[in-house]
Amino acid sequence: MPAIQSAGSLTARAKFSPTERSGQNDSEILWQVAEEVAVGILVNGAPVTVMMATPANLEDLAVGFLLAEGYLDSVPDIRRIRILSTEMGFCVNVAVVGPLRRKLSGRSMEGRSGCGLCGINALTDVTLTLPHRKRPALHAEAVTAAFGALTSHQPMNAANHSVHAAGFATRDGVIRWAREDVGRHNALDKLIGTLKRNHIDVNSGFAVMTSRCSFELVQKAAIAGLGGLATLSAPTALALEMAHHAGLPLASRAPGGVALF
Repeated sequence: MPAIQSAGSLTARAKFSPTERSGQNDSEILWQVAEEVAVGILVNGAPVTVMMATPANLEDLAVGFLLAEGYLDSVPDIRRIRILSTEMGFCVNVAVVGPLRRKLSGRSMEGRSGCGLCGINALTDVTLTLPHRKRPALHAEAVTAAFGALTSHQPMNAANHSVHAAGFATRDGVIRWAREDVGRHNALDKLIGTLKRNHIDVNSGFAVMTSRCSFELVQKAAIAGLGGLATLSAPTALALEMAHHAGLPLASRAPGGVALF
């Protein structure tokens, strides 16, 4: 299988030209659809998980997944990342030094792009003990600014209208980094991997996302050490409980403004 050095340049492809209907007039428009392929993540050649993801920023995806799922403590544990193309998608092999924090058998099954439970092998993974950290409170003005700026950091979604985004905003709401994917948790993994690989203090800001706030996003954000999590829709009861135990501030859009939790 041929190796590729970087998947960062891979983008959505134009697949078809649908007909746009507006009133009684039909017009043909150029439409792009997002790529969704199987991506296998391996550690030292041993399979960890297979997920459906957008084939871009795959190094960030693998690193973020391993950190956010508690397999690795830090980026220095990683020696090399190699991406291999397959008939169905890609395999990302991460070579690490030292022992892993979790056994590889914990999530060695398929994970789909839209479901946080898919790929979890045991119910205990849902209630993984989260580290508690003291974090500054989020401010409504900063969250509002980050929500307003997120669209300009979604070039892929501008073309296909079908992918999620996860951005990293400073405490005053300025977005510094962003990643996109068909799966909301994949987008967050990519963002976490990007921040960690670039040695960014993840507690210095918060993640802002185009998705609902589910428990797996809270879990990933808390384990990675992010300073907060802001999502378009309100958190679930389980997400709120997990965030409370982890000391993770949450925010969401609300009628007329922003809700802080």
